[in-house]
Amino acid sequence: MSSRQSWLLSTALVAITAISQIHPVMAAGFGLKEQSAEAQGSSYAGAGTRADDPSTLFYNPAGITRLPGYQISAGISAIMPNGTLASGTATTGSYLGGASRQGITGSNSGVDAILPTLYATAQITDNLFVGLGITSPYGLATKYPTNSIARYYALTTDLKTINIGPSIAYKINEQISLAAGLNIETADAHLSNSVDFGAIGALKGLAKFGFVPGSADGIATIKGSDTALGWNVGALYEPIPGTRIGATYRSAMFHNLSGTLTYSGVPTPFAAAFPNSSATAKVPEPSTATLSLSQQLGKFTVMADATYTGWSIFQNLQAYTGSTLASNTIEKFRDTLSISLGADYKINDQWTVRAGTAYDPTPVQTTYRTPRIADNDRIWLSVGATWNATEHLAVSGAYSHLFANDAKVNLVDAGPNTPNFLKGNLSANYNVSVDIVSVSARYRF
Repeated sequence: MSSRQSWLLSTALVAITAISQIHPVMAAGFGLKEQSAEAQGSSYAGAGTRADDPSTLFYNPAGITRLPGYQISAGISAIMPNGTLASGTATTGSYLGGASRQGITGSNSGVDAILPTLYATAQITDNLFVGLGITSPYGLATKYPTNSIARYYALTTDLKTINIGPSIAYKINEQISLAAGLNIETADAHLSNSVDFGAIGALKGLAKFGFVPGSADGIATIKGSDTALGWNVGALYEPIPGTRIGATYRSAMFHNLSGTLTYSGVPTPFAAAFPNSSATAKVPEPSTATLSLSQQLGKFTVMADATYTGWSIFQNLQAYTGSTLASNTIEKFRDTLSISLGADYKINDQWTVRAGTAYDPTPVQTTYRTPRIADNDRIWLSVGATWNATEHLAVSGAYSHLFANDAKVNLVDAGPNTPNFLKGNLSANYNVSVDIVSVSARYRF
């Protein structure tokens, strides 16, 4: 094995070990943009044209043709979401009398997370470059207490991904570079919710034995994992020095999760009807198409970015035991177009500061919003800076606050043969916001 291959392999192993320990939280939908401290500082405006750090592998792999020699970049983001279930009510379905259900509000369903990234690039010839990125582009983590009013719809939701992304790029000339890469991604999912065995008993005429709605909660848990493949392409065009146009496309990916469905707290009369079993579920991840622009104006560089995400690929979250449908959640995500604007200002050779804003719409439609993804449209405000400590070492940091309107959940239990059967009616109001702090270091050999 050559020294170049050994270096890239070592980079991959370190990153996989780190990322496997994280618990991602949701961005818009369940996508995670937080893959670069430099790009975050401008709210990802012009991320596909930066080409000044190995993290360009994620946003536009063609940018690595602007990175001479060997370079490595490691970063970490602290993501602190607020998804507080501020108020709400829960009742049984009308077929059980529409009685009020006991439960608490006020809990924050968001889970703080640490998200690491690692990138490495190598110049092979004057025109040929390769790179490797280890990231977590999709993830979701929410958690409710077992006495929440939302418990029959969600307790734990945890989706983790690890994406290994090798890329190759070629500089056709000083103006045009092209690139292509693979996405090799593992996914692990953990979903749980309470099951109202009291309501099941009441429907079976067992009320005289104490089985009434809310009297005997158990928990259903689905766990599964899968590895899927995808691809990406990118182009970088610099018609004149200081003006850059970048275009990137990442393919959709389709995870066929396989694992287990387990029950706990099942009352004895129902034990035979609720056995533990193997389970499968399909989780698609959307394609994205991004256009990035940047223009240098003296010490300023102004940037813009537009990303179209094909979220409508995610219509249902269904779990099966064999050929039997065990769970069905209607999602009906819609495609989104996010837009960002930002600027860098180069104070001197050591310091560059930046700021940016973005409109990041949610793919979640109000009618189908659930406690698992109580998401809403967001406005990003970000600031950041890069310190070129030496000729070889640069350190970047960024802070973002995401503002969002309150999110409302209105779910109806319409009775047998409907998706929310036995989960009850839920009306809930969420306060939503996110704070993100990121740092990264780049070293050029």
